[in-house]
Amino acid sequence: EIVIFLLYWTLIYEGVTTYRGVMFHGGGIILLLIDGFLISRIPLRIKQFILFECYALFYFAWSSIQAFSGMGNPDRNEGVDDDDAIYSSIKWKNDTESVLILSAVALLVINPLVFFICWCVSWITPKRLVVGGIDVGDVDDDLWVERK
Repeated sequence: EIVIFLLYWTLIYEGVTTYRGVMFHGGGIILLLIDGFLISRIPLRIKQFILFECYALFYFAWSSIQAFSGMGNPDRNEGVDDDDAIYSSIKWKNDTESVLILSAVALLVINPLVFFICWCVSWITPKRLVVGGIDVGDVDDDLWVERK
């Protein structure tokens, strides 16, 4: 969600703010951060980075399949837009080299950096232990036992 927020507002945003644009590309990020880091205090593990990278890889793979398959994009105007790209910065047909560079930067730089920042915040905030539906409260990392 954080990476989507960053990429949308830096690469795609063109100065026109709509409710749909805000809610689809970052509206829930505040609630997600509050819930994940303050309320539930969900611990983030390094091994979860693999899932994070796989999601981004599958997204870029899907965007290329969507671009070259001819299935179209219902949000594009026929005759005005010459590419059926999901976003204007991911035009596989017209600007393949730039999209490959963007994909590599997102997968190798942005994702690891965002994950590392979130992992640090998760590591710093005290964990919350709930046993049998009863909130036991804050616990030290020494007492936190991960179920295997």
